Formats: sequence, C-alpha cells, structure tokens
Amino acid sequence: MRVKQLAVNRFEVVGVMDGDACPAELFLLEGEKATEANRLGLTQILATVAERGLDGVPSAWVHEANKSEKIYEFIKGPLRLFFFKGKNGQIVVCTSGVRKSGQKADKAAVKRSARWREEYYTALENDALTTVDNDEA
Repeated sequence: MRVKQLAVNRFEVVGVMDGDACPAELFLLEGEKATEANRLGLTQILATVAERGLDGVPSAWVHEANKSEKIYEFIKGPLRLFFFKGKNGQIVVCTSGVRKSGQKADKAAVKRSARWREEYYTALENDALTTVDNDEA
C-alpha cells in the first residue's frame, strides 16, 4: 500500500493512494468554485494538525464519523474529509472527502475509509507500506 504526504511538520499527514491518484488530495484541489474557500480551509487544518497534532486543534474541526470503525472527519463548512489515525508519526491518514448532504456521515465514504484503514494496518504489519512525497507521485 502507498500513502502520499499531504502535510509534514512535527507530524505527518498522509493520504491513501488509489492507483496513481490520492483521493483526498484530489478532493482538496478540485471541486466547485463555491467550496474553494472551504477546501483551502481543510488544507490549513491539515497543516495545523501536522504542526500541533490532533490534540492541538479545536474540537469543532474534528468529529468521530463512525466509532466502531474508528473513522473520523475534518469539518470545514459543508465539506467533510474522512481519515483514520495512523502509526509511526503518521498522525492522520486521509481517505476521501464529500460535501455533507444530511445529518449522518456518508455511509459509502465511511465504508471505503474503513477498508483502507484495514489495508493500512495490514501493510504496516507486513512492512509493505510505502510513503511517497509530492515529487514521487
């Protein structure tokens, strides 16, 4: 499994790679003009998490999307960026993002995130996790 660096400071924030693409990165870079400021805000949240860790950010920025699957979401306006907690300095592993449309977390995004979480920890156990930076991917 490959993950891509999205923000690096004291901690590392990464996104899962799906083939040659990083769905979290694509979500942050592409989208409606109306959500551009919110996407920029999510990018700033990731930079802050890389600098301070999850304990150093306001609780309004983070929500537990699914307790049993250990999936969380960053919140900025109507946008949600799903993630799980990583290991070895990779404090956050981002999976994908959605525009919130209802009261509950997007079930398909949570399910996809849970699958990637399982793959991430299996790859860690098997020493098969590769981290790429912006120049490599």
